[in-house]
Amino acid sequence: MFLTARIGRMMLRARIMEAMMTRRALTLMGIAAALGAAPALAHHSFAIFDQSKVLYASGTVKEFELVNPHAWLHVDIVGRDGKTATWSFEAGSVAQLASLGWKNDSFKVGDKVEVGYRPMRDGSRGGQFMSAKLPNGQTLCSNRGCGDGSGKILPAF
Repeated sequence: MFLTARIGRMMLRARIMEAMMTRRALTLMGIAAALGAAPALAHHSFAIFDQSKVLYASGTVKEFELVNPHAWLHVDIVGRDGKTATWSFEAGSVAQLASLGWKNDSFKVGDKVEVGYRPMRDGSRGGQFMSAKLPNGQTLCSNRGCGDGSGKILPAF
């Protein structure tokens, strides 16, 4: 009888310890999941761009920044009034664009380019980069597709 009671208490303790370890593991997994989701919550939406339009503008590359979290192409564009203004186009991440063949020297200062973009809703100079036609005739598309109806649309990462 004494041995049976002792074994029963040991089994009860083992079940309690197992439950505590399971609860601790689930708590740690929940914390890890919450921390992993934090960067996604910090990312902005594309609501600042007019997703119903793709416009085109030609100009001269002023600067190209292949940096995270988003690459930027800055282009000097001559307006109808004859004045030059710098426009800035936001593209995808380095990893996304590199998978599409983009390199640090894809755009060179002074290159003439035609940029396809989704304009800013507030009318400011810039937008969401969709494509660019380079001087050699090559077209580079963004990670969200060319936006030209060509079907060159890749799934987002």
